[in-house]
Amino acid sequence: MRSESVAWERAAEVREAAEGWRRAQIIGTPAYEAIRQAYPDPCVTPSAIWRILTAVMVTAVTLCSLGALWLATRPGSTGLALLIVVLGVAAWMLTERLQASPRSARRGAAGTTAFWGSVFVLVGVGIFVNESLKIPSAQTMNTVLLASVLVWAASCWRWGSPVFAALSALSLFGLLGRLPLGRALWLLAGAALIGLFARRSDDLAWAPSHRRAAMVLLVVGVGAVYAALNVYSLDVRFVEGFVKFAPVRTEPPRWLFVVAAVATAVMPVTILAWALKSRRTVLLDTGIVLAALSLVTLRQYVHVAPLWIVLTASGAALIVLALAVERALRHSPDGERGGFTADALFTDDRRQQMLQTVPVVAAFTPAAHIPATEEKGFAGRGGAFGGGGASDKF
Repeated sequence: MRSESVAWERAAEVREAAEGWRRAQIIGTPAYEAIRQAYPDPCVTPSAIWRILTAVMVTAVTLCSLGALWLATRPGSTGLALLIVVLGVAAWMLTERLQASPRSARRGAAGTTAFWGSVFVLVGVGIFVNESLKIPSAQTMNTVLLASVLVWAASCWRWGSPVFAALSALSLFGLLGRLPLGRALWLLAGAALIGLFARRSDDLAWAPSHRRAAMVLLVVGVGAVYAALNVYSLDVRFVEGFVKFAPVRTEPPRWLFVVAAVATAVMPVTILAWALKSRRTVLLDTGIVLAALSLVTLRQYVHVAPLWIVLTASGAALIVLALAVERALRHSPDGERGGFTADALFTDDRRQQMLQTVPVVAAFTPAAHIPATEEKGFAGRGGAFGGGGASDKF
């Protein structure tokens, strides 16, 4: 990433942390204003709704431009591949210009041009390999997946989007699933991601967006390990299904099903324990999702009740557990126990206002019909974690 972009991100996170501290009444207005002056943020950050609308408009313009050029030139397969790759490189160059300007870096256009630039390059490579070089479809898919891993990883490192990190990781596991011993490779690669990025989300030497990307890679790694170990995934040959027209394989040995069943039960508990120890809300959410998947897997083999009853009962149990934990925390001395508290000290009211705006935009209802709440003061970009004393931990 550009050094200027990293500095802007760090300043924005410090200011956002100060906003949370002021809402929690940890600091007063003078200290808040002093922090804002010490960490100036020159970037213009519109609301999430406007960034989404900007991304939609840029997408429409990009795809229409591609369609117009194709209709005007009618190129063959090699010409079409070259045209798409050239448009992708042009989109990357435009991204560089947008990222260099504080007025346009966070408006949504830069991320959109970076995304479509990468997509165009990958599509162009796929067309050239398959149509021009006459490479079979299976090898073409492997080539595109390998290119996808590299392109999305480079895009993430250059422009700092966690979405690009997720796409790179998913491409990696898609490629590994097509290789022999794909399940074992999923397990090894997922464990490698966990080991490499478990601590990177707290590494202050990394840019804030890179730390968020590290957290995404950590979650993807946990998900890949769970998918490789899940007994139902082993039973239906989920990972092996990535290879089309795969030869018929013999059934795995019985002991392997026993090991997978134990891992399916133990892994969600392990992730939840890790989340509680490390105070990572993302890991806590991941552990809850894995626990729900394990319950559904149990229902697949042990018919205790219809699936809808199992899911309803599980949801009700989670609600009761959450209420019980909140009650215990609120009745504990000073409202905390073991470092946990029921008070949401740094909740962002801007997110609630955005959620109230979504139905208006979706229904094309005039915003004047809904009472507007004017928010004074700093309006940060929201949704990030880490930096300035604030983190993704609870």
